[in-house]
Amino acid sequence: MKNYLLIIFLIILSGCGGDPQNSNLELKNFIKPEFSSNQTSFNCNLVSGKTLNSVERFIPKFVNSFSKIDGSSEELFFLFPLLEEGQIDTKSFKLVFNHTDMFSLDRFQLTLETLSFDEIAECDGADNLTRVLSLTSQNILDSNVVVEILNCSYLSEFSYATLKLVLEQFTDALLKDNLPVDIFYAEAIDSIDQFEWTNIFLSLDSRKEFVEYWKSLEVSKEIQSRLLEQSICQPSKMYRRYKVV
Repeated sequence: MKNYLLIIFLIILSGCGGDPQNSNLELKNFIKPEFSSNQTSFNCNLVSGKTLNSVERFIPKFVNSFSKIDGSSEELFFLFPLLEEGQIDTKSFKLVFNHTDMFSLDRFQLTLETLSFDEIAECDGADNLTRVLSLTSQNILDSNVVVEILNCSYLSEFSYATLKLVLEQFTDALLKDNLPVDIFYAEAIDSIDQFEWTNIFLSLDSRKEFVEYWKSLEVSKEIQSRLLEQSICQPSKMYRRYKVV
């Protein structure tokens, strides 16, 4: 029913008069994602002489020191790049921090500073701030999972507003078949045409089974075609993700 209401709304908008270049009645001004949280990521490289064992020894110290606010949605993940045959990159990783406000982010960064995390790894500044929307509800909560991340850009004149119906069709297909994957859509706060697509799987085998099954569905071809009409994505990057907080 909501899809039909949206189509009617689009027809009404298309019939409105005025200069289309100056009109504020653009779809993107009316149809926006209902983001559930903020996410800040850091790209890190180990300091010379440090190893992943150094990171493992740091994690309990961080957990004991970081005072998570009761009832908050704060989460911290370590993401290690996956190389060929599922091997983990031993020199670099990502920190991904989910938070509700900038105060939480400040507390997180202060904890890293207090524990001298910079003696273990050099991380870039907290400038990769995005707003996150969950597209599925599988709630894969395992600490050790496989994450696939795609960085994408909308093509000219396209946005979340034009992609929304495609996303709904996609998520409906996933729910219908109860496929074991969690998917998140995120937009950078300082960009109007960049978005990030994240798939979460229980394992590499689970991802392989998902891809093979999805390709076998007739609806997958239609959805893939519509996605390509509106956006372009860089090759995906695979990570082994561990939840810390």
